[in-house]
Amino acid sequence: MFNSSDKDKDKSINKIETLIGDGCTVIGSLKGEDLLKIDGYFEGNIIWQDDIIIGATGYCKGDISCKSAYISGKVEGNICCEGILAVESYGKVFGDVNVKNIIIRDGGIFQGKCTVLTPEEITTIE
Repeated sequence: MFNSSDKDKDKSINKIETLIGDGCTVIGSLKGEDLLKIDGYFEGNIIWQDDIIIGATGYCKGDISCKSAYISGKVEGNICCEGILAVESYGKVFGDVNVKNIIIRDGGIFQGKCTVLTPEEITTIE
């Protein structure tokens, strides 16, 4: 039905592969890859190979390890990103972060300790 070039073409577009929708509650651990978006409630640790988006209605209580994270909702837990952590205008992060780059937009809230990773530390995460 799909040839490999169609699949690779679709994967290059930032489309959401995994969604925890608004009104949905998940308790447990989550591990995976491709783009993850959380608009509901998630309690537990996340180990993700690619990017994570916590939407405006999203709430995550637990530690997150990922490539990059874009937070518009609320996270209570530690975050480790080998790329960018962006706390958007309405985003809230309560916990320690280990990141390569951090962006906190006007209105975003971050309470915790921030450690900027060196290139050597980033390769040990991968």
